[in-house]
Amino acid sequence: MTYSRILTAGAIFATTAVSAAAQDVTLRYSSWLPLQHYINTDIVFPYFEQIEEVTEGRVVVEALPKTVGTAAGQFDVVRDGLADISFIVTGYTPGRFVMSEIGEMSWVGNDPAVFAPIFWDIFEESIEPLGEYDGVKVMTLFANAPGHILTTEKKIETMEDLQGLKLRTAGPYATSMLEAVGAVPILKSANEAFELMSTGVIDGSLSQPDTVISLNWLDLASNYTIVPGGLFSATLGVIMNEDSWSRISAEDQEAIWAISGRALAEKAGGAFSKAVGEAIEQMNATEGMTVDTVSDDMLAQLQEATVPLEEAWAERAREKGMENPLEVLAEFRRRVAEAESQATN
Repeated sequence: MTYSRILTAGAIFATTAVSAAAQDVTLRYSSWLPLQHYINTDIVFPYFEQIEEVTEGRVVVEALPKTVGTAAGQFDVVRDGLADISFIVTGYTPGRFVMSEIGEMSWVGNDPAVFAPIFWDIFEESIEPLGEYDGVKVMTLFANAPGHILTTEKKIETMEDLQGLKLRTAGPYATSMLEAVGAVPILKSANEAFELMSTGVIDGSLSQPDTVISLNWLDLASNYTIVPGGLFSATLGVIMNEDSWSRISAEDQEAIWAISGRALAEKAGGAFSKAVGEAIEQMNATEGMTVDTVSDDMLAQLQEATVPLEEAWAERAREKGMENPLEVLAEFRRRVAEAESQATN
């Protein structure tokens, strides 16, 4: 699917001016992912189409033909009004969204359709009031699919197999976790990993299954090692410039908000869940690709290794104003475990 509203570089301002006569607000979307990436085609663009529908055409979102800034800089791009709306990965800017690292933690769950909207609830209750996203309007925030270990050559069967292994990581928690188990973390965005793996600079990547397929890593790898409960996840979101949001009428804001927040997190989680299932099937069907699950012994060792990391994160979160970070994390996991249990019964 190709999003029908894409601004050409030479017509950005002209189109905006003409559009203003036809509807109240035209918003510009900056995407650091390819416009054909499933996050755009299955989550973001359908959301934009819903915005246009629920506002009866008074608010439209048009995709810019090129990214404004970098993947890591999208929060500032939106806050400063260089684009009106964007998709963000909070872990790309370590130390900035400390409380939101709850969404990056290990052992949260196995189904993003379950824990994506639950993370939104945790965000609303325990993170948003503390001002971590001051400067933008958060349209949704969610934790995505549980992540595992992709390697180009080495098979991961024991903790010793991780020693010295250079793996791409996408956030501060996962970076610390790799250091704790003796691997070498390389903090880079997902769209930089292809070149790093293809040239042998890194030995693989911490990765959700869907990313292996959507970013064409399958031909680069030979092993995918699944860690039950997820070795890590990522906190993702859609944000809007505050001034752009204020330009929208109160009536249309209400209509847009009804399809944002938890509702959008639910749709995103469902899209990730579907993509994960399809990716695992494709990896299993690929000659030369092995998909394994870590042993119970290795899982126990990994779980033990992450305990100090949670304590260290909690200390940083307290410094940012969260009084009871470990209790919030435990509540997140409790709700996910309960919901996943209900879903399987």
